[in-house]
Parts: sequence; structure tokens; C-alpha cells
Amino acid sequence: MNKNYVMAKILLSNLFLLQISLASIITYDDKQVIILLYEYFKTTKNAPKILGHSFHVDEQDKVFQIEIETDSHLVNDALLFSFSTIYTLAKISKTNFTHSVLVIHFDNSTLPIVAESEIECSNKFFNINDKTQERWRKNCLTIKNY
Repeated sequence: MNKNYVMAKILLSNLFLLQISLASIITYDDKQVIILLYEYFKTTKNAPKILGHSFHVDEQDKVFQIEIETDSHLVNDALLFSFSTIYTLAKISKTNFTHSVLVIHFDNSTLPIVAESEIECSNKFFNINDKTQERWRKNCLTIKNY
């Protein structure tokens, strides 16, 4: 795994563990989650460029979506970093998000890629670690080209 991804995961995990150690989990409203999201992308070295976000309801699903821009040769690291960030922020959000969507734009004229994952399925990879990255990609991740 990429060193930056591991460091980002450790940082967000420490934030989550700190909250647990305080005997109650602190939750954040949507505005606070947005601030955390942008600050995290801005302050993490080699993070992809965040272009935007949205929170929306799709039928019964509550979706946490972000859009990023990256180089095509860094797409794997950007995908893992972004889904890890969405997962961690969804867990500390007052909103009960069920799905995550990542729209990946490239710095050339290539059409974007849309990747989707259920938050609960991602839990097994990003938190419980009972799935390898390959199994997470196979069982949890859907990637579409437009």
C-alpha cells in the first residue's frame, strides 16, 4: 500500500479511537463533516485534488459522494485514499450514510470514472480488516466508465 494512504488511515483511525476513548462517540453534522473533508484533503501530502462533494438520498440510500482529480497513474492510490476518507467521515457523521460514491476526473480529457461501495461492506476492509484489498474490490466496489 502507498505510504500516504497508510499514514492517512492511521491519522483518521487515531481520531476515531480518541473519540471512543472519551466514552462517547462524538458525531458531526453535515457542515462539520464537510470542513473535515476539505481540511483532510488539503493537509494530506499527495492527496488527490478534491473538486466537490454532495450528500443526497437515492431511493432509501443516503449517499456520501466526492469528486476528485488525479493523474491516471495515481488512480489506485487516489481511490483507496478517498474511500477510506469517506468511510471514516461517514462513521463519525450524524447522518447515517449507507453508500459512498467517488467520481474520479483525470487531468486530461479522459471521461471520469464513477466508483461506488456500500459503507457496511467497506467497514470490513477499512475497519475490521477481514478483507484484502482484492476482495474488497471484487465484493464491495463497482466501477463504471462514462
